Amino acid sequence: MQSHSGTMTNLAALSRLIRLPLSVMIAISALTGALAADQQVSGLVLWALAWGIFLLSASCSVLNQVQERATDALMHRTCRRPLASGALSPRSGMLIGFLFGSGGLAILFVATGPNTALLGLAATAWYLLTYTPLKQRSSLAVIAGTPCGALPPLIGWLAAGGDPLDPRPLALVLLMVLWQVPHYWLLALPDREELKRVGFKVLPQKLSGHQLLNISHFWILGMVTATLLLLPMQLVQLPILQGLIAGLAISFAIWTTGIQKKTLFIEKTAAKLRIGLHIYLGLILGCILLNGLLLRLAL
Repeated sequence: MQSHSGTMTNLAALSRLIRLPLSVMIAISALTGALAADQQVSGLVLWALAWGIFLLSASCSVLNQVQERATDALMHRTCRRPLASGALSPRSGMLIGFLFGSGGLAILFVATGPNTALLGLAATAWYLLTYTPLKQRSSLAVIAGTPCGALPPLIGWLAAGGDPLDPRPLALVLLMVLWQVPHYWLLALPDREELKRVGFKVLPQKLSGHQLLNISHFWILGMVTATLLLLPMQLVQLPILQGLIAGLAISFAIWTTGIQKKTLFIEKTAAKLRIGLHIYLGLILGCILLNGLLLRLAL
């Protein structure tokens, strides 16, 4: 029984270390780019792409927690992370992060080519060397950090042999950019005082909760618009999935417009919006991925 409990504890710690749900979603976004470029791309390339991007995302998470372990230890939301709690030493974290990152780059380089590996390296370096330190300097750092999470669809597109001058993958990039910003602001809202105390600057510290919800809603409507752009750009070809995506986008816009007006419980509203953003992006990426897989089977 103790062994089972210990295993579950270790798995939970690993999940926090690599931010498992986020890393999986980023890997899926890369697959959507690949399948949008070519439904006949080899299975080996798809597997290599998914694992390469997943490992790079995990590497960013681990190395970021090495960088921020002192401040993470002071905040309720992050104090249980392995490096912040002392369960993992900084040296071990550096080693794990380096192994994940070098493994991800090697997989991308060998299986998908140097251009995709170079983009992966650029996104990783930007996250760790620009975005992470910028969080203590500017409340708009999250906007500067969006390329890190937005490049995977483009990497997937190039991995499948897509034309680098084709504008279509930029619709996927735009979708990821417009998702990241309100997600981060809504996540930071309940922690704004703790973040301020440890030296991080976030927009919720400068705005009222009502103002933040309004600005987040503006970004969310932009994200919905970017979603609808996927249809005329033929990134989804199956009519049933086109209809599903359109329905999801319109329904999400209506739901967020209604819920953001409920300003009596700002933090609860923000939490609902944040969860809704996760579900929405997961469903949209799932539809794009399913479209590519079904067309792949039909070819």
